[in-house]
Amino acid sequence: MSALEPVARLLQDLIAIPSVNPCFSDGKGEKEIADFVAEYARKAGLEVHRQPVLEGRENVLVGIIGSKDRTILLETHMDTVTAEGMTIEPFNPQIKDGKIFGRGACDAKASLAAMLQALVEIARRGSPGKTIWLAAVVDEENGFNGVQQLLSSGLKADYAIVGEPTSLNIVIAHKGTVRGTITTRGVSAHSSQPEKGSNAIMHMARVLTALERYDAELRMRLHPLVGSPTLTVTMIQGGRGANLVPDFCQVKVDRRTLPNEDPLAAWDDLKRFLQSQPELLDLTLEVEEPELVNWGMELSEDSLAVRQVLAACQQVGLQPQIVGVRYTSDASFLMRNGIPALLFGPGNIEQAHTAEEWVEIEQVVIAQKVFETLASLLPL
Repeated sequence: MSALEPVARLLQDLIAIPSVNPCFSDGKGEKEIADFVAEYARKAGLEVHRQPVLEGRENVLVGIIGSKDRTILLETHMDTVTAEGMTIEPFNPQIKDGKIFGRGACDAKASLAAMLQALVEIARRGSPGKTIWLAAVVDEENGFNGVQQLLSSGLKADYAIVGEPTSLNIVIAHKGTVRGTITTRGVSAHSSQPEKGSNAIMHMARVLTALERYDAELRMRLHPLVGSPTLTVTMIQGGRGANLVPDFCQVKVDRRTLPNEDPLAAWDDLKRFLQSQPELLDLTLEVEEPELVNWGMELSEDSLAVRQVLAACQQVGLQPQIVGVRYTSDASFLMRNGIPALLFGPGNIEQAHTAEEWVEIEQVVIAQKVFETLASLLPL
């Protein structure tokens, strides 16, 4: 597949614009890429709206306005994870062996390029007879503020396609996430007299052993599409100096939930578990309120969204699998606000966030064709 395909050139342009989420130390946000997307769409004659979300950070809505009886939402994100630690130039996109390399190439600028270029091509051919919106949102890699602001504006659609790296398969289910902090408290003392203190780090060791048992119990449950719920301790910190008995220790916990599992209920269950363990009863233990809550999602295989995307794929010669994934996405927010949503896009999740992130150009071109075909499909 030629690297000179318009969608490939567009993807290179998108990768060249750093849009690392500000939650990372090298993150400057999405302003520059939002400006680029808006101008690219305006030059093609598409309708463009900007939607403020956070300071200096805006969603971009690009639309083709047709019949109000049928509205399709294409949604993906403009932000990326950190570029620190990459072994390639993150913002100097290179093409090799039919692949484009760079931060965001896979997650999710490939989807953004395919969706945007599809709308450009659809507009050139005239109105598709239905309304199609592309929402390029901010903050998917951290707080999901972009999609929440999008929904608060009252946007409605018959269904949505969320652009994520699915290897051009149709994803109808994914897990949810709840994250929070667990703290143990101790008593500080000079490390030459540890018996006069109470070591919060050693207390946390007992908590970690209990969490390991809890995770093993979770893994005995199984969902046919997304596997088991999990619990992962992702960060730890404690103590105030090398010669002090530590008076505190904290861990960050990431709990992945099943599609229909209430993440807040899951966090409460974790709290009850820790409070019930005999070896922890003598500890000063705090389980704080969750810092992030995102539901999982599951969509029926017989839904309009699945049937139409499957038909569009088949028309361009693609035979996708209908699958579930373990990660989470904006789709759950859409689903909980009454918009049926699935995930579909170029790239393999195994390449997302990696030191040599890349995407196959051929997949990006095929994804664009699928999105174009959707515009011409009759209701099924």
